[in-house]
Amino acid sequence: MSEFSISGNYMSGRFPADFFKKWTEIRYLSILGNNFEGSLPAELFNYSRLEYLTISDVANSGFQFPRFANLNNIYTLILRNCSITGEIPEYIGKMSNLKYLDLSFNNLIGRIPQSMKGLNLIQYLSLAKNKLNDTIPAWVGAVKTRLDLSYNNFSKVSFIVHKQDHLNLFSCCSSSTDPDQLFVDPKKRMHTHCPGRKSKSRSLFINCGGEGVNFGGKYYEADNSTSLNYISPSKTWAYSLSGDFLSPESNSSNFIQTQSCGIHDAESDLYLNARVAPVFLSYYAFCLHKGKYNVTLHFAEIVFREKESYSILKRRVFDVYIQDERKLMNFDIAKEAKGPDEPQIRYFEADVNDSVLKISFYWAGKGSRGDWPALNGPLISAISITPVPQSSALKKALIITLPSSVVVLLLLLAFMWKMGWLGKRELREIQIGQDKHVSLQELIGATRNFSSKMEIGRGHFGRVYKAELEGGQTTVAVKRLSTHSKENIEELLNEFYTLKSLRHENLVQLLDGYFGKGLHLLIYEYMPNLSIADAFFGLKSRLKFNWENRFNICLGIARGLDHLHEHPRLKMVHRDIKAENILLDGALNAKISDFGMASLYTEEEQLMIIKVEAPNGHMAPEYAIQGFVTSKVDVYSFGVVILEIVSGKKNAGYKFNHESEYLLDMAYVASKNGSLMDLVDKNLSGIYDAKQAITILTLAVMCTNISPTLRPRMADVPWLVAYVPKLILLLPQT
Repeated sequence: MSEFSISGNYMSGRFPADFFKKWTEIRYLSILGNNFEGSLPAELFNYSRLEYLTISDVANSGFQFPRFANLNNIYTLILRNCSITGEIPEYIGKMSNLKYLDLSFNNLIGRIPQSMKGLNLIQYLSLAKNKLNDTIPAWVGAVKTRLDLSYNNFSKVSFIVHKQDHLNLFSCCSSSTDPDQLFVDPKKRMHTHCPGRKSKSRSLFINCGGEGVNFGGKYYEADNSTSLNYISPSKTWAYSLSGDFLSPESNSSNFIQTQSCGIHDAESDLYLNARVAPVFLSYYAFCLHKGKYNVTLHFAEIVFREKESYSILKRRVFDVYIQDERKLMNFDIAKEAKGPDEPQIRYFEADVNDSVLKISFYWAGKGSRGDWPALNGPLISAISITPVPQSSALKKALIITLPSSVVVLLLLLAFMWKMGWLGKRELREIQIGQDKHVSLQELIGATRNFSSKMEIGRGHFGRVYKAELEGGQTTVAVKRLSTHSKENIEELLNEFYTLKSLRHENLVQLLDGYFGKGLHLLIYEYMPNLSIADAFFGLKSRLKFNWENRFNICLGIARGLDHLHEHPRLKMVHRDIKAENILLDGALNAKISDFGMASLYTEEEQLMIIKVEAPNGHMAPEYAIQGFVTSKVDVYSFGVVILEIVSGKKNAGYKFNHESEYLLDMAYVASKNGSLMDLVDKNLSGIYDAKQAITILTLAVMCTNISPTLRPRMADVPWLVAYVPKLILLLPQT
């Protein structure tokens, strides 16, 4: 074995140290962009033939460099974010062939070895994001190598620093005489740059990578510097870049990318430019008042977009952090926006307590690589920071000069009344749409006092009723929850407002709820075409589904589940994905229902549900047998549902006294025999997209793999469903 790479494969578990111990002839070894844990094997440092070694993102290793090493032929050494501790050994500086050295994002301490001064061939050296101390040696100021010492704890810089595009010293030191205090932690500089309340601000708008521009009634400041770090003329914000594109041809101009056409948005000026970082990019908003802020991040993929060069096939995948808390993991702009040149906007809330708001973007080695300079690191088009507005009611409450305990009591009583715990429950108003409310009595009356004639569905969580209100102009679905323990209802109540805030085109919208004594209701938007089970398999259904309908339903389910799994706060597993829980609106768009309901049941009740549902074949084996729950449980169920949609057949389960074949078994046999297309519903009369069909059927088999680790992540499924057939068309035909 001379070359081996498993980069960007999202692999996890223990670092496969034993796997490499006998590969003494290895020359090229790349393990970037995975999620391993454990310790790096010390043997790697004695492979004398090794020329290229790149490893990243190994957690909890506690690894220290071995005392001796024999890597005389190494020219690229990247050990980024590998949890390495201890000091940098002198022998690193004696690897005379080194061109690229990256030991960033570790826990290294001590000084920079003097031997590094002798790395005569070095083109890029990064020790960023460590805990190095002592003095930065004078020879650092003399070299012309691209060198990154940012985010460390050095005591001082031992040379006069002039503006140099190749040297990054942002937040490198514990103290600084620099007038802008560029070298110290951004929070420390606040004491001199924002000494009083009047000097603080409440909002900030940045056009990343572009000129100043008006957008949405706000002026976005210019951000077109090509330096490694930059402080705005107003001193109210700054950015810092880390990493390198690992190409002699790359330069600082790569940090700014521009696209003059193609953006599909009426106000495209904000998306014509973007800032791209090789590995890590942080923006800092300074001098903000204490409080809660809305953070809006604007993205558009304007680099990987050309069909002629096949760059449209590339994937940009990175993580987003706000105040050092990860908000997005493995974020792919083009996948989320359904293609390049499409704006993608993400909204977050953040707390500011020390005048600084930090927004960071990190490339963990995932996505596409190659074709240096790859330009595949984080990309951002614009940033907006505004205060979260206080409600007028809260402002009035704050004006009243009552003791704080009285104010709290009044607010609590108001909340209890709103929830129906005080006063007559008939007075409780229920939201049935935007700015539309009815009384509880009107709502119950619209269901004809929960008449069986108004029942449109039932399940483990209760029965669902149709309620026509406002003279038939507004229709909602009312779920009357089965009686549960007080603790379970309180658990649901804790999650209620979070569930209500969920907004996605493929999730049934929760409009309101009522939790009174002996009566627990959830009010949802009404789906006129009921569920997939009703539409495809119901005896009274008159709906006809062509191939486009079926394909879009599958894609909608995938996007809805992806939103639940990757939600920045919830990370929710549904647990009960089946045809009955996928509803269809008037345009046959798929919407997932019953999400967030798992909190309603005790462990014993959950086991009973598993016992009832397992024979139907939708439930993942690890869940049905062991009760083990991860997001891969939903992936399995999703695979079964899309088989039902494509085939038009219900997945049969085990029936007492005789056997019945599972649709899933048929799919496994067909996959093995290369006859998956035989599963396509004969009612389509052969009118369907063959490339889409084979893609989605193959995906169904992948999703239902008996091993959870071999199933795809739900985050990858929408991209596979939507783009693989299109990408096939771009490839050369043989």
